[in-house]
Amino acid sequence: MTRFCRAFVGSVLVLFLGAPATLPAQAAARPRLVVVISIDQFRADYLQRFSKYFGSGGFNLLLRQGANFTQAYYQHSVTQTCPGHAVILTGSYADRNGIVANTWFDTASHKAEYCSADTAARLIGVGSEGRSPRNLLVSTVGDELKEATKGRSRVITVAGKDRSAIMLGGHDADAAYWTEDTLFVSSTYYMKELPGWVQRFNTSGEVSKYQGLVWDRLLPASDYAMVGPDDVAAEREAGGMGRTFPHLLGQIRSSSATFLEGFQTSPFENELIVDFAIKAITEESLGQDDAPDLLGIGFSANDLVGHSYGPDSHEMMDITIRTDRLLQRFFGFLAERIGLEHVAIVLTSDHGVPSLPEVRHMRDPGATGGRIDPAVIAGAAEQALRAQYGTPRRPGFVDQPTWIIYQGWPWLYLNREALRDRRIDIAEAERIAQRAVQRVPGVVRALTATELQRERASNSRTREELSFYPPRSGNVYYELAPYLVPEAKPQGTTHGAPWEYDTHVPMLWLSSGIRPGNYGHSVGVADLAPTLSALLGIPPPSASQGRVLKEMLP
Repeated sequence: MTRFCRAFVGSVLVLFLGAPATLPAQAAARPRLVVVISIDQFRADYLQRFSKYFGSGGFNLLLRQGANFTQAYYQHSVTQTCPGHAVILTGSYADRNGIVANTWFDTASHKAEYCSADTAARLIGVGSEGRSPRNLLVSTVGDELKEATKGRSRVITVAGKDRSAIMLGGHDADAAYWTEDTLFVSSTYYMKELPGWVQRFNTSGEVSKYQGLVWDRLLPASDYAMVGPDDVAAEREAGGMGRTFPHLLGQIRSSSATFLEGFQTSPFENELIVDFAIKAITEESLGQDDAPDLLGIGFSANDLVGHSYGPDSHEMMDITIRTDRLLQRFFGFLAERIGLEHVAIVLTSDHGVPSLPEVRHMRDPGATGGRIDPAVIAGAAEQALRAQYGTPRRPGFVDQPTWIIYQGWPWLYLNREALRDRRIDIAEAERIAQRAVQRVPGVVRALTATELQRERASNSRTREELSFYPPRSGNVYYELAPYLVPEAKPQGTTHGAPWEYDTHVPMLWLSSGIRPGNYGHSVGVADLAPTLSALLGIPPPSASQGRVLKEMLP
């Protein structure tokens, strides 16, 4: 019985960038290795915008020899990193898998709960704050694969972010690795200590070798004019690297925060992820027998670059092109080590991102969009509740009593204890807060938890209902107008909305068991997991809401 089932019952190889790998034409067979790649904050349109600069063996290997679903969308509304990664290999949304946001408010502990936090586990390698998939309520493809092969299959994930690696890995992964400080770490949930090869990787100086390096454009500066100017005042500096190329990574000192911020907001972290993934394949002998293995890879740096510089920046164009070169190197390694006829590759993303509002206005002064401080919205709800009910009495867990006890866009959480203390009907309080929120300029829709409960009971599968899980979601959900960014400071951008720029992502497949080509009809990212399960010949994840993409299968 797997760990997931029990829970519910009680150096580095550096290879060529030369001739691209190709997929031999032969009869479909179950792959020996499945590689699932998630590029954090990678909009679908990047594949067209920057295509002229791609090599032949990276994205183009998938685009020309694989299956390209050009209209792949997330169907939920809260397009954040943890919810997105939870969908990819569970095939389910938050209404079933429970991952409603990166962080939510836990009404039992009266504290914010991080999606992959686990007080019963601790980090191995650095720090002490535990991480695990305990908050994920359903199984993943990896969990089902481990069960189907009676543990013979290996499931390993690696990413820059813990939540990316953990959500891809699921409950029964042999290991999930991510970066903390200058090390790759894991959790006691998976193992007692890091394997020897990981310890050697950490002591080899693979991260520290980047200190003081310069991130400059890969191509001539003139090629980047297509995305606009390099110096945009609304861009946010990362790690003291400045707004314009070239970007100098700081030195590792006793306090290495500046270097680490810059490193994690650069293509160098992606290089490290690929190096580590190659090492994992060789050291763990992935793809070497008839029991399929699964490797999940999360490129997290693309997200931080997008947050800081936006999707229309020289930096985003450059890291996208460099990601293409890394994929070419990695696919070349897979071809030589295992043979692409024995590998199934799926590439997608967890969400997209809107442009910096200032860039939109620079290009078109009449364009919609702007910025809003989420605290303004919470403040409007608080003011309306105080006007109706006065000041709440002070429950013991909060110093300054308020009716809105927690706000994390797009959710507002009401102070349930204070409402009970005054014997106020919670549905009535939700409606008062909802009306106040709807009056804030820029809010286009607000729903109460009571309304979402009714949608849930009717199985309506609206985008809002798919992001709603009653024990963890707030009392009022709100949507902002398209291109209205919930950032108080006039710098950077963020994602999390239900609009196309946040929901439309790539879905590329390469496997001997598929029909290559472009597929232009709308599909959901939740379709990835059951389709991958069908390729592997195993049951789909326990709560999958997607369908098998039969049009791609022979």
